[in-house]
Amino acid sequence: MNIILITGMPGSGKTLFANILREKGFYVISMGDVLRKRYEKEAKIGERMMDFAKRIREIYGEGVVARLSMEEITPTMSRIAFEGVRSLAEVDEFRRLGNPIIIAIHSPPSLRYQRMISRMRPDDSKNIEDLRRRDLDEIRLGIGGVIALADYIIINDSTIDEFKKRAEEIILRITK
Repeated sequence: MNIILITGMPGSGKTLFANILREKGFYVISMGDVLRKRYEKEAKIGERMMDFAKRIREIYGEGVVARLSMEEITPTMSRIAFEGVRSLAEVDEFRRLGNPIIIAIHSPPSLRYQRMISRMRPDDSKNIEDLRRRDLDEIRLGIGGVIALADYIIINDSTIDEFKKRAEEIILRITK
């Protein structure tokens, strides 16, 4: 089984990379989507998504979102990418499936903030201070450790075409 773990700060380009993998025949499981499904069923009234994520990790352990994401796997899937890995505990959970390759997508904060403000996802903050606070929340969850241990880092600080070129090079290397 080919397993790729995609990590990066919000707005870095993880979804774009996941879409490129999808085009290459990978089944992509968005950990954020898995968490959102659970959030819709179990969130407390007025609870922010990040607060919900922290709460279920306190209850079920740091690797809970990885375990929930692995429940999406079917026997026919041989090439799988998990988008949105946030902690080393999640990486450890995924290692039960084999030897995953970690790919970190990195973009400068100012560029990520621009992207998040323009894409207007419901869970995206609308001002710089909230975005910085969200970054700190992600760091507290442990994303820095995952990025530091990545097998590959793609810098996404240019055009979409340049990012796609960089992504294609990495995908070619890992799928040989």
